Amino acid sequence: MTSPHKSLLFALLVLTASCDVLKTSDVEGTRGRGARAFDPYASSASGAISLSLLYFNGCAMLPNGEAVSRGSLDLPDYPARCQPLNSPNQPAPPSEPTARFRVLAGENYFLREFTAVDAMFGDLVKDVPNDFNDRHAASVWMRKMSRFKDLDWSGVTIGHDTWRNDGGSVFIRETFYENAAWMVSLDDTFLLEVLDASGTVRTSVTYKRTDFLSESPVTGRTRASWTVGGLSRPLSPGDPVPRLPGPDAPTYKTLVKASFVNSTNPFKSFRMPEQAGEGVIRVTWSLLPNKPFLYPVTFVADKDREATCYKLDADGMSTTEKVACGFGLTQSVRLQRPTNGKFYQPGETLEFAVSLQDGDGHGLHARDRMPSYNSYIASESNGLSYFNDAMLLSYRDASASESGYKVIGPLQDIKVVHGELKLPYFAFPRGEPQFYLPAGVNKVAGGGDAEPSTRYGVQLPPDAKPGTYAIFLKGHRSFMGERLARLDPFFFQVGQAQPTTYPGRVGNCQLCHNGVNSLTNIHHGLSVDHVEACKTCHLEESVGYLPDSIHRIHMGSRKYNQNKGDCTVCHLTRESSLFPSIMACNGCHGQSHGTEYFDLQFQPVTNTPNGYGNCAQACHVTTPPAEHILPAR
Repeated sequence: MTSPHKSLLFALLVLTASCDVLKTSDVEGTRGRGARAFDPYASSASGAISLSLLYFNGCAMLPNGEAVSRGSLDLPDYPARCQPLNSPNQPAPPSEPTARFRVLAGENYFLREFTAVDAMFGDLVKDVPNDFNDRHAASVWMRKMSRFKDLDWSGVTIGHDTWRNDGGSVFIRETFYENAAWMVSLDDTFLLEVLDASGTVRTSVTYKRTDFLSESPVTGRTRASWTVGGLSRPLSPGDPVPRLPGPDAPTYKTLVKASFVNSTNPFKSFRMPEQAGEGVIRVTWSLLPNKPFLYPVTFVADKDREATCYKLDADGMSTTEKVACGFGLTQSVRLQRPTNGKFYQPGETLEFAVSLQDGDGHGLHARDRMPSYNSYIASESNGLSYFNDAMLLSYRDASASESGYKVIGPLQDIKVVHGELKLPYFAFPRGEPQFYLPAGVNKVAGGGDAEPSTRYGVQLPPDAKPGTYAIFLKGHRSFMGERLARLDPFFFQVGQAQPTTYPGRVGNCQLCHNGVNSLTNIHHGLSVDHVEACKTCHLEESVGYLPDSIHRIHMGSRKYNQNKGDCTVCHLTRESSLFPSIMACNGCHGQSHGTEYFDLQFQPVTNTPNGYGNCAQACHVTTPPAEHILPAR
């Protein structure tokens, strides 16, 4: 990648997320890939603002990982000191929190997310080293000592062990604890109350657990697990020795997480009190009636919002004039016009500028620079979020804040990796997006104060295939209680003016994901129209191998009401459903071959054979499983 420092003082092609050159005419409930859906997460335009409430080890927490101060409130049940999640060394000693949870007074909100975590880093018992083979001890901590000990743990079982690659030859083993009564409950409720500083309840609303779409551990939601990190691969199934790749001892973490996300009824809203100063949001879970979760808040009047955003010019870029920020997140790209004025040529450098805005059309950053990582941690970035490894690894919040871009194409050649890492399409970077600020930048001297550029350059390969390419922007914003993720494509042509499109091998997501549950409103925030682009990031295990994770999410969901043996629900072509592999099939059939192919799961995608390959072609393609309904030939 090149990073041009010169100004883009030439003709510019303006692209926004609404300018989709690949229009579709599909509507909700139709088969295919596209869907147009009502969007309740349209911020100020939707009538109510989505509210995310996070909790970590007894304290309210902002989405940047900072614990919330109780301020001057008299809250005997709220700690004066909280464990700092963002500390590089865990377990970190408790310290006095300083962050404030600001909400807009008089504004309508609806509860989008309730997530509470209790985690123990290191030894479960002081001065008693963990036993690598004692899975019962973690269960005892969860049931007898954690902040969730008063939940109904009856029926809990020690579930499956999963091994996943953590980079290179390093692996993580995670043991899951499953089937506890509280995990499978469906009739529990959450009473949300907003109190003023005197403790008077000013408004309240009750949510059902069934009001929320997502609670799958595959997407970083509800789980109880014991994790051992820093391991080498085991020599055999059940290997009792913790093999290590170096001199460092393994790391241990025991975690209980209750996470219910994506409201299916955003019209069940409430209004924040019309007042300034401090207050509390109190959430009482019916399964923990005597232990309410407290979220100290600061009510900010509309007239008191600070002018920290920017007015935009006619080209959609920030000026120097400051205005108050609104809710929402809109992403746009200003793309340098190609040399011939129509399409880019192979080998040409793609130069573009990024503009991130709120839902009211105000710039969230200066014209040429974005806020620093330290500004993000200090809640001074207008809500813009960056990659935070503490949120991802310690809080287990999948896709919490990784903001950046990725260039891929041509669209018609995008396909899943099968057995070898030879991509038939161009991708920069090859795996995860190019983050605006790289992971761990805050741990480098001066890195926390670095302000990323808004201008980028990517050289197309000299043998770039002709067709439609895309710049995908991945953005995250948390502002006054609202927490949003957006993944938006911006298209351009290479080698020809005629557009091309995705292969059309998978789709139908809108059969379930429509209206409030549309894909735009969940997880990464990617429209169903572009679901085939998911595989360009999720191409191997360390970033979530798509055929594995997508099967686990749906086959393990109580809310997925389609026939789980009907492959035609998602697969539009027969060819797309006939790539059996250990990684793809284990999502549903975890024990079908026992330990026969145990070694394959530890082979990287760059080595063959591996768990991603079509090692089962002779068995499962020549004679496909009879219990599967496949697309017609």
